[in-house]
Amino acid sequence: MVPPCCWVTVQQFLEAQTSRFDSLVPGDPHRAAIKLLAKLTHREALVLTCNDLLLLLVTLFVFGLILLPLVRRPRSFFAH
Repeated sequence: MVPPCCWVTVQQFLEAQTSRFDSLVPGDPHRAAIKLLAKLTHREALVLTCNDLLLLLVTLFVFGLILLPLVRRPRSFFAH
């Protein structure tokens, strides 16, 4: 559940962008502000996803390094 304070922040952002787009965008400035918010949300979700994937890769790499001492050297083909 989203806290009410976040709704106020989003509403303030939309109002500020709507007033900014009023003179810049022909047509509906409120729709342009919502589109901007959607693009920003998508970008931040992508950044968080990449961050999670990087954290997963680092975790797997460290886990592999911890297991590395347990690996034996392979025998040489020519050794008897």
